[in-house]
Amino acid sequence: MNNKYVNRSKISEAKFRELVRFFSIDLTAIQIAELTGLNEIR
Repeated sequence: MNNKYVNRSKISEAKFRELVRFFSIDLTAIQIAELTGLNEIR
């Protein structure tokens, strides 16, 4: 399955899916950054 949002990103599709899942359960960007180890975007 091709995901047009992941094609140009610098993260794996698995990490992208994890991010979407965390946003869907209404976590903040700061919480998601801490859980995933990625930087938050401000």
